Amino acid sequence: MAARVLTCLLFVSIAWGQALEQGKRAFDNGNYAEAARLFEKAHQSSKDCEILFFIGMARHRLGESDAALIAFQSAIQCNPKLFPAHDALAEAYYERGNPGEALAAYQRALALDPNHVPALRGAASIHLELEHAAAAIPFLERLVAVDPKDAGARSELAAAYFGTGNSEGAEAQYVEALRLKPAHPSALLGLGYIYIRRGEETNAIPLLRKAAAAAPKEYRPHFLLGTVYNHLEKYREAVAEFEAALRLGSSDAEVYYQLARAYGKLDRMDDRRQALARFSELTRQSSRQREDQRQAVRLTEEAQVLVEAGDLRGAVVRLEEARVIRPSDDKILFRLAGLNFDLKQFENARNYSQEAISLAPSEWLYHYLLGLVEVSSGRRRDARGSFETARKLNASAAEVHDALGELYLEENDLTQALACFRRAVELRPDEPLSRQHLTSASRRVK
Repeated sequence: MAARVLTCLLFVSIAWGQALEQGKRAFDNGNYAEAARLFEKAHQSSKDCEILFFIGMARHRLGESDAALIAFQSAIQCNPKLFPAHDALAEAYYERGNPGEALAAYQRALALDPNHVPALRGAASIHLELEHAAAAIPFLERLVAVDPKDAGARSELAAAYFGTGNSEGAEAQYVEALRLKPAHPSALLGLGYIYIRRGEETNAIPLLRKAAAAAPKEYRPHFLLGTVYNHLEKYREAVAEFEAALRLGSSDAEVYYQLARAYGKLDRMDDRRQALARFSELTRQSSRQREDQRQAVRLTEEAQVLVEAGDLRGAVVRLEEARVIRPSDDKILFRLAGLNFDLKQFENARNYSQEAISLAPSEWLYHYLLGLVEVSSGRRRDARGSFETARKLNASAAEVHDALGELYLEENDLTQALACFRRAVELRPDEPLSRQHLTSASRRVK
């Protein structure tokens, strides 16, 4: 009998191993649908965490972003040290336009390995993109320490130093980046800007020209050259550089302001008026956007105060206003879903939960809340699907196991209900409700 069992296990192992290898070959050949099918088949017979990562990669290549994000998070839940899954989760969120979730994924990877290069690079880049120079510096300093020959990291560190007022540190890093890679566009541009700020325009010009040649689609070298020529009273050269910057797609208000100045010196008054009009329009837009973001933060803070005071409807009003300003903020949507659930506005709660999930499918709490909404709406099959997804994403969430146990108990599936309740008690032994559910289900079995 034992030999027969071992033989069966061997055949199962061979079967899932073959499916995995075939899936990898299909993936390498660009047949992502077949790869996903084979990876799913392998996962049915094996709980190898890496298979979930492969499923996510195939789904990502197929453009199935939600399924990919859930698979990546499930792989991390299965094996928190599976660094490729952290990186893939972050990159998928970044491509989705959700830098907050991407940054959180990188930071979770760095909590496990502070020297994980892809996470260091990714976290630093997001902070720089969000103009959080001070926050980027620790990641970049560590990245440079891990890989001293990374010219790109040194250039980014220089930009972060400059953004926090450390001009000497910035110059030193730019110089070292150019020693490592003499035609590095960002380092050429950054060092040229430092020279401009020091009044050394003649030293800046050759660097900016090299930057323009090294990055022919980048507008900033032309913009900075234009400002230098304006200062040197070479207005025709300035106009040529500013117009080149605009052709390359610049929408920077300062380009129009400097261009208007050059036009004025050349007595091109109609062109000057048009450039100033565009400068004013862009400045107003930028000012409105900054004020809108500040207003969204204020509204969110006011909503929290109202929740603490017990005024849930007032909090909903504030968060609705914040949502108009920041429609792609999944955390605002999640809070709205929770408040509407507490107010028994289940249709609204469902809609907000689904919107939050569409932005951040790997957040288990969003699926858990949607499951609670579906239970309260009598849609138990949909609720089970949400709870199962939440369990995939966070198998350590006792409340999810408990909620699933209640559903199984209603269906009279006592075996599954007991398994869920036992797991909930294991995870959260001090929670009396889970213990009560386990005791009640155990009595029904007897």
